[in-house]
Amino acid sequence: MIDPALDSELRDDFLVEAGELLQRLDEQLVGLEAAPRDAELLNAVFRAFHTVKGGAGFLAIEPMVALCHHAEDLLNEARNGAFVLDAARMDALLEALDRLNAMMDALRDGTPLAMPPPSLLQRLQPPGKSAPAPAPVPEAMPAEATDGTAVPIDDSEFEALLDSLYGSAAPGTVEPAAPAAASAGIDDDEFEALLDSLHGSAAPGATGAAEPVASKASGSIDDDEFEALLDQLHGAGTAPGSVPESRGNGEALDPGFRRDDGRKSGDGERESAAGKRPSVSSDRPAEAPAPARAAAAPVEASVRVDTGKLDALVNHAGELVLVRNRLQSLAARSGDETLAQAAGELDRVADELQGAVLGMRMQPVGRLFQRFPRIVRDLARQLGKEVELVQEGEGTDLDRSLVEALADPLVHLLRNALDHGLEMPDARERAGKPRKGTVRLAASQRGERIVIAVSDDGRGMDPDVLRRKAVEKGLIDEAQAARLDEAECYELIFRPGFSTAAAVSDISGRGVGMDVVKTRVAELGGTLRVRSRLGHGSELELTVPLTLAILRVLMVRVGTRLLALPLSNVEEVFELAAGQDHLLDGQRVAAHRGRALPLGDLAGWAGVGGAAGRHVAVLHIGHLRLGCLVHEVIGREDVMVKPLGPLFEGVPGVAGATVTGDGRLALVLDLAGLADDGGRLLPSLKATA
Repeated sequence: MIDPALDSELRDDFLVEAGELLQRLDEQLVGLEAAPRDAELLNAVFRAFHTVKGGAGFLAIEPMVALCHHAEDLLNEARNGAFVLDAARMDALLEALDRLNAMMDALRDGTPLAMPPPSLLQRLQPPGKSAPAPAPVPEAMPAEATDGTAVPIDDSEFEALLDSLYGSAAPGTVEPAAPAAASAGIDDDEFEALLDSLHGSAAPGATGAAEPVASKASGSIDDDEFEALLDQLHGAGTAPGSVPESRGNGEALDPGFRRDDGRKSGDGERESAAGKRPSVSSDRPAEAPAPARAAAAPVEASVRVDTGKLDALVNHAGELVLVRNRLQSLAARSGDETLAQAAGELDRVADELQGAVLGMRMQPVGRLFQRFPRIVRDLARQLGKEVELVQEGEGTDLDRSLVEALADPLVHLLRNALDHGLEMPDARERAGKPRKGTVRLAASQRGERIVIAVSDDGRGMDPDVLRRKAVEKGLIDEAQAARLDEAECYELIFRPGFSTAAAVSDISGRGVGMDVVKTRVAELGGTLRVRSRLGHGSELELTVPLTLAILRVLMVRVGTRLLALPLSNVEEVFELAAGQDHLLDGQRVAAHRGRALPLGDLAGWAGVGGAAGRHVAVLHIGHLRLGCLVHEVIGREDVMVKPLGPLFEGVPGVAGATVTGDGRLALVLDLAGLADDGGRLLPSLKATA
């Protein structure tokens, strides 16, 4: 467990930076299993474990250091071509990643971290090697030279120092080529050669390391002195051969985790006492120190902002939108050209500000997708199926609040595709298909909607089977089943309790997975569509708003009350003709576009009384299409949803309220709580208020 007195800022930086690395590792390890000889992937995975170990070592988190050290040793042997990673060792690496994530959670919660089990450490050993002792946690670097003076040296002087210690070449290494420019430093191979010359073939702290080539008496230097030399050459925390910091492309971060002020964690600790550094003695007299090179200050391309501050900024932008709407309404009523011109200018500025603020909330959907290769890999092995996951559109941006909200629905869709969609390899082969099935996860943007589709090339869905299962489970009767068309049969999979599995297993059979998807997507203001072709596969497509921060609505009137319908769920608006509606199974429906459209009277739901309206707003709620009867359709408007307070909290179908441009109050509807699966409106606002 970390020292309670540890600087919380350093710990938080480590949690963020290491967390990003571990998230990326999930996808990288699955890719490495498919291509174990891929040198680029091997290096990336090795660097990730190495970087996490470095940060954990600085914070004295011994369990993480020990686990990363063993994973690093295994990967290093694979990088050197000693062996090829097999399934057993990939399982061990993935388990190590799971334990690191668990340690990260414990670190966030402030709970003690347990050391990794010896059985896992043994499984992480390269072939023919026994488990070494855990690597020691690095200690802080000495802050001052023994004589109290700083000794800055450049690359040329460092080479001269090595010559004074070992001769013209480091022991056991080949004679180097022409020296690089003074500003180039040394590359990874040269760095490894230096380590070998100092410590033998094993890294310091590993069991069984060869004795140092030269004794202290002959001029060799210890670990602390060597690290000090690297600091003098490259700055604290930037050892040669280390990988530069990166946030989005999966490359390892700089071993020194960066503070918000641009310093690396540990810089202050290593440069105490007016920035003095340790001196290094040699057998020959030291030359006059050269002036230290001025390193260019790194340019920060991004800044980390607290999400609370970002949400406050979004809220203020939303308030500005309400003021803009109000001013535009006043300008239209007054006829004042000067006021109208000012309102137009405010409209332009508000739109630009709104776009900029919402853009700050956006994250690439790839952050959501990167967790799924591991899930698909583990599930395929559990089911005994061969599966390839294809991901498309990872660069599509969506609101950060949706990244986590969509995780569970997409997991359910992927599990459904693997379990119910794809056939077993032998069955696919008999059907003339490749043994390996394909599951495709694709994201795209359509206007102000994000569309994510999960498709497979499996068996597809049989409408007759779906009808029969729904009747068997008592969800519908025989007469209702007979009236269902093909598209309506596919929508049965979203009914609570529906499942086609013959037996309950750890994966499926309880009839809750797709119901969870329907509920969660509807809560996000999203929609669901199902397409399938028997024998060729299925596709489930979900769409969600681009952002939930500022809502674009269709304003309608029922009686004297204004209601705001989320525009992303409105398919169309039409006026009901005489004789177009009738009763079916006790439900009022309208014949529209060749299908029976369930109708709901929003005036009755809102408790305003009087005759139902004749204007119909067709809403798509999850997988359900519902026609809402209103008296008047006013138009579109951007609004900021405000909570109504504890008195109205939990009222079905009400998400909050907003102020319209003319100063009136409008209720914003929560469509997920408006109607049941049959298209019947839930208890009215009057009955629950």
